[in-house]
Amino acid sequence: MHFDWFDESTYAPALAGADAVYLVSPGPADGTADPIAQVGKFLHSAASFGVSKVVLLSSFGVDQAPFDGPLRQVELAVTGAGLANTILRPAAFMQNFSENHWSAAARTIREQGKLVMPFGEHPVSYVSAGDIAGVAAAALAEDGHTGKEYTLTGPEALTLSQAAAHISAAAGRNVPYADPGPDVLRLALLDAGLPAAAADYISQAYAHAVTSGGMSAITSDVPDVTGRPATAFEDFASAAAGAWIA
Repeated sequence: MHFDWFDESTYAPALAGADAVYLVSPGPADGTADPIAQVGKFLHSAASFGVSKVVLLSSFGVDQAPFDGPLRQVELAVTGAGLANTILRPAAFMQNFSENHWSAAARTIREQGKLVMPFGEHPVSYVSAGDIAGVAAAALAEDGHTGKEYTLTGPEALTLSQAAAHISAAAGRNVPYADPGPDVLRLALLDAGLPAAAADYISQAYAHAVTSGGMSAITSDVPDVTGRPATAFEDFASAAAGAWIA
């Protein structure tokens, strides 16, 4: 079924018969740095179609963001919509290393044999997208999650040199870490066509989140909700090894 955040005629077919919604708000990759207008319209439509529950995919640390920040505004729109809601705030995805990502990490590993991302000396508790999906499914299908805010992390915080060591072991070749400098994210976003203001906001927010040490936090929310341990980076790397082999 086709859904387009910016074509409100697609809302009704997507919502018909639904009693719960997993919401991933539009962002700069969708051509907007301010998603709140469309999210508000969608939530109004959802309520009118009888949706009673919303599970929002937000981002790590958004509860500490300024009130007028776009992601914080989306959270407040969801919690203020009059629907049962659950907020998921995941750490950086493990799949950023193996799938399409602004850093082009997977391609760089395949073609250049090295992991190139900024701020590598700061540990991050990378989380698997599979674990995020498990928590989202539980929040959508089970009772007991209304009003909960889950911070989703992996079981350990790793520097990029440590992540590169796991990737090396999985790929069967040495993949060293190389720091490209702090401006690489902003330049990649500009190259992708984002407006300068959006590129500045995202790159500054990312830099602060990583270098402040906040993204090294480890929570038990994944195992508490799903009943199984959070995926370790070593296990993710073993399963994703094909992404790094030319």
